[in-house]
Amino acid sequence: MTHIKVLIVDDNTQLRRTLRATIEEVQTWEIKDQGFEDLPESLCQFRPDMIILDLINGAPQDGQDTGNASFGEIRETWFCPVIVYSAFPDKQTFDHPYVARVKKGKDSEKRVLECLEKFIPEARLIQSVHQDFDLRIREALRDSVRALRDQAGGTDGSIGSAVRRAVRRLVAARMDAGTSQDGNLQAWERFVIPPIGDHLLTADLLKRLGGEWMNPEDFRLVLTPSCDLVIRKDLNERQQVLVSRCEPIRKLGKIDLVPGRELTKKQKERLRSILTEGMTDTFLPIPGFKGHVPVMVANLKQLELIEIQKIGTTSQDQVNGTGNFEFERVASTDSPFRETVAWAYLRVTGRPGLPPFDVAGWLCDISDYLKLSEYQ
Repeated sequence: MTHIKVLIVDDNTQLRRTLRATIEEVQTWEIKDQGFEDLPESLCQFRPDMIILDLINGAPQDGQDTGNASFGEIRETWFCPVIVYSAFPDKQTFDHPYVARVKKGKDSEKRVLECLEKFIPEARLIQSVHQDFDLRIREALRDSVRALRDQAGGTDGSIGSAVRRAVRRLVAARMDAGTSQDGNLQAWERFVIPPIGDHLLTADLLKRLGGEWMNPEDFRLVLTPSCDLVIRKDLNERQQVLVSRCEPIRKLGKIDLVPGRELTKKQKERLRSILTEGMTDTFLPIPGFKGHVPVMVANLKQLELIEIQKIGTTSQDQVNGTGNFEFERVASTDSPFRETVAWAYLRVTGRPGLPPFDVAGWLCDISDYLKLSEYQ
């Protein structure tokens, strides 16, 4: 099993040595200790599994609040469990399950060690994820470049952005293929929370700004095909997005679900059939994700149009207060569940869509193939 790597970041050399000795008395981990200045390089090269981070560079009365900047570097570059170890640990306010705070003082080294040991399962999990990603990325680079060189006739200069897109697709596909070994997906695993990217996709979930996450009627499900939601210069700024309204789960079909009552055997059998199929009549069941999405249904007969400029798609939209938003995007839906929603959209509109692509290039390919004798 791979050794756990611990990075100690503190400007006080003697404190680092004391802390290191405390850890090495009970653990055979790989430990590196340093000041603040080399943190970016260490994150990329040492790739720690856990980090102990001081916040103040220098004496408390005149020291610089270097640790918060360093924490931002960790969060964006190589996030892992972090123990904020400082005379003023509460100065770091980022709230996360993988962040602990220990105030320096008598026997504080032992409390740091306790936090590290508590984070061992999380460190092992992150290790396994990184190893899997590294393997998939190397495989995708190897195979994508070979295939695209053949497509481009061996000319590296003609495949630039295509390689990046192909590698991303191949990595995602191989990661998805690997999940089949972990057993059946939980219903809520279809969600990508928080959503990734800065534009809408089919099956994104929107919540009315100021609405309650437990209130289905504050939610909308995006039905417009993703290809029509791509941000392009030639689109009208007042483009509208087709959405369905969401309703409480008790309105699902004709099952007569009653709040406060347990499901009967007959109701469970009927629900199992609907959930397996993915929808019934005009209702599409949506699983819950605690704190973000309630258990509810999308009513595909209750449709409305929302101007795209009134939808905040990133957390920064809300943080910065930019735009005049009425809704925020709170969740994306992962494939293949997105296709279920797209299928439901087709039942409503009867219109499939295609993303913008190089039609002229495709025409040239057809022309070239027709010139080959074996295709005559």
